[in-house]
Amino acid sequence: MIAIPSLPDVITSCVYARDKGANGIQVCQRPMFGTGNKMLIIKVLAAGINPVDYKLPSIIPFMQSKGVGIDVCGEVAYAPAGCPFQAGQTVFGYSASGGLSEYCECEPGKVALKPESLSAVQCAMMPVAGITSLQALRDKGNVQPGDSVLIIGASGGCGVMGVSIAKALGATVTGVCSGKNREFVQSLGADTVHCYDGEDGKLPLSTQFDCIFDTVTSSDDFNYEPLGRPLLKSAVSGSKRSSMYVAINGGVGDWIRLLLGQALYLGDALQRRGYKLLVTNQNSADLAALGDICTKHSLPFHLDEFSANERPLLTSQLNVDAAFTRLKSRRTKGKIILTASEDVWAQHFRTCGN
Repeated sequence: MIAIPSLPDVITSCVYARDKGANGIQVCQRPMFGTGNKMLIIKVLAAGINPVDYKLPSIIPFMQSKGVGIDVCGEVAYAPAGCPFQAGQTVFGYSASGGLSEYCECEPGKVALKPESLSAVQCAMMPVAGITSLQALRDKGNVQPGDSVLIIGASGGCGVMGVSIAKALGATVTGVCSGKNREFVQSLGADTVHCYDGEDGKLPLSTQFDCIFDTVTSSDDFNYEPLGRPLLKSAVSGSKRSSMYVAINGGVGDWIRLLLGQALYLGDALQRRGYKLLVTNQNSADLAALGDICTKHSLPFHLDEFSANERPLLTSQLNVDAAFTRLKSRRTKGKIILTASEDVWAQHFRTCGN
């Protein structure tokens, strides 16, 4: 095992704390993690936030006092024996203890080396949104070069990555967003943009698609599935190849079918025909593949204007409150990232410019 010699005894972290902060999330002091297990300890450089981060306490009991945040990029401070990573290497991936922290724990099988050409801020944008989009399009949607793909919610975190990854896979992409985000989604590389608040209605009803990727996660939003599934090519033409509607949230029945199929080792066999609800498989291989796609195809990374303008720090209660308030507004355009220091932001903007 290899470790940086001076790990602090106490660290600053964000934890779930009912009635604390503006969103039930508190910045506080906590003991440093022990080094006697199989987990990596990461000195966090940058961390991203996602809707699941503020929804977890209402989904999973006993989340109080647990760490907040999944997306993370940082420097390995401790690597257990037999681990493929070494202290001093920079990795990105999934935090097991909460990424909004000076240090966090990660499973070695759920991180990958940071590509040299990408900043820590860029890598912190990738894990949840990027792997969700990659597995939705490549695995569930079986997207092939020349396919026609519809991305619903194209200006949000998963939508942004979805448009970029679909283009990298060789697809022709239609993005669905509000009228005010039309130019932004076009800048991602979408071939066509449909504005759900325009005179042509919620979806482009005169077009058929090989894959529809629905990135909408809130039950308060419009349910696109009944309107969208008839637009699948196999639904219209009876094509032998099965077109697919892939969603990252669904009704109770769909969740039961998905979870029961997984419990019985049946995969997607119990899901409805032409429809797949996705739960991501967090793994190093896909993180590395995602990094390769991003660098090989020069995929665009987009910070939400809150992060770009405010350059928030993950140890600031004021910044954390503002970040989650912005995220919960469901009006983000790109990803919200917080960093460990102003130096990390400075390095990002020197390297990337935006």
